[in-house]
Amino acid sequence: MSDTKFVDAKLNDTRKKVYVFGHKNPDTDSTCAAITYSYLKNQVDGEKVYIPAVLGDISAESSFALEYFGVEKPVKIDSLKPRVSDMVLEKVEPVHITDPIQDVVQKIVTTEGKTLPVVDEHERLMGVISITDLVPALISLRQKNYMRKMEVPFRNLLKVLQLTKIQGSLDEDTFRGSVYIFNDLTYYQRISRNGLIICNRHEYGKGFIFSLEPRYIIVADVEDPSMLETAPGYDGVVFTSVKNIYELVQALNLALPVYDLVKKENLEYFTLSEDVEDVRKNMLTSRYRRFPVVDEHGIVAGMISRSSLMDINLKEVILVDHNERGQSIDGIETNRILEVIDHHRIADFQTMAPLYYRSEPVGSTNTIICKIYREKGIKIPRAMAGLMLSGILSDTLIFNSPTSTPEDRQLAEQLAEIAGVNLYEYGRLMISKGENLADTEPKTIIERDMKKFTMGKYRVSVSQVNVGDIEAFYKIFDRLFDELESTCRENGFDLAVLMLTSLVAGGTELLAAGEAKWLAEVAFGLEKGRMHIFKKGMFSRKKQVVPRLMEAAYM
Repeated sequence: MSDTKFVDAKLNDTRKKVYVFGHKNPDTDSTCAAITYSYLKNQVDGEKVYIPAVLGDISAESSFALEYFGVEKPVKIDSLKPRVSDMVLEKVEPVHITDPIQDVVQKIVTTEGKTLPVVDEHERLMGVISITDLVPALISLRQKNYMRKMEVPFRNLLKVLQLTKIQGSLDEDTFRGSVYIFNDLTYYQRISRNGLIICNRHEYGKGFIFSLEPRYIIVADVEDPSMLETAPGYDGVVFTSVKNIYELVQALNLALPVYDLVKKENLEYFTLSEDVEDVRKNMLTSRYRRFPVVDEHGIVAGMISRSSLMDINLKEVILVDHNERGQSIDGIETNRILEVIDHHRIADFQTMAPLYYRSEPVGSTNTIICKIYREKGIKIPRAMAGLMLSGILSDTLIFNSPTSTPEDRQLAEQLAEIAGVNLYEYGRLMISKGENLADTEPKTIIERDMKKFTMGKYRVSVSQVNVGDIEAFYKIFDRLFDELESTCRENGFDLAVLMLTSLVAGGTELLAAGEAKWLAEVAFGLEKGRMHIFKKGMFSRKKQVVPRLMEAAYM
């Protein structure tokens, strides 16, 4: 298997999984950093498996880089909130609907919580049963009325009544008929078709029992079945049992299938994919204490109780190219963050435990990752070199962005040599594969690389897209502006800014919408009443847009 074709294999690995991912609306630096850092970690740590992931659809530019260097796309994840699959499930052996009551009682008395799931012939959950559900069957021995109809699997009768067949053949799996005690029958009495008579050896030996034409006979109190003679001409089935007649009568109830005692109505259970928080809410309002858990096919995976909420295996993650909670995956606060590799400001960042945090004022997260490869003495394969190079070139806009540093350029030149590409030719080719505005929905353009900020009392979003042909912007201006306004309304933003950055044009076309559009007017000289402005030399959201909006917000 190629080193770059590892995502599917890693997902199926049985070792502890660690997800490595960048921010929402992944750009090329974020996407490539997740892959290149996962590869590095898998080289130095054999105890865990590191899986590269993205929190959204990857861009056309990123897709080009991955295809160019033959690397498969990272797995896409929407949430890492703890799910039932992360809880420690109590392993239980389910009860089958046809199991005899005797077996169920023996299982349930040794089970914590005295409750078990019940499954059908396909092993799918169909109900639950508790010790209290079994009590009526245990105390209702029906001692006076034995001439009653029963429906019970023969395997239950054979096991619970300890039967040995000495004559005839069983053509059916289930006994359906009435049960009689021979001593209670009169000379003129007729028994129902398919009837079963229980007798002792003496009554069997007299032969009168055969004139009643029972379909089945059980001879009680027989220690050695071979000592009992068969009945020539009788076409029914004869069994023997070591139990006496009284014991057999008592055992009949215990051989009945548990089906009728199972709780099937208003069944409360959970699936492996459900959020733990939703499970918690349901448990607190339920009158039950224990609940079955099933997989996507309805197969029982185990049982949980309220105490299970205290025993959850938190997912482990590494953040690259971001640290702000609002830019990370939903539920990040419920995961164990092991590391952060970033080149942005440190914002609302808190963790449950100490971690490795590396942040440097460089133009790309992949610049930092490249340095870590060297520090740890890890050989850089061509594909990883190509992706690190792609991340650096994209985030620095081929070193035109003010965030670019000499270190970015130096390492990019070395990576280009390993990758076997011309630094500038490849960079221009990759960036030219950016968004084609004419063929892309406005919502996709805005949300592709959107970052959210709180600036004083204002909620602001700033989206940036690298484009080859900025002229296409003017053809869809009205649609873009309407979508920006919708973005503000739907997300509660006071201001939404879209940056259409073009190396060819040498700057950024900046579009602003929202109730607080005056922030953009103050920060960038946008004329009142106009919706957009071209800013030559503007390439960086981090250094040239966000700080100016911050200043305007705190004026």
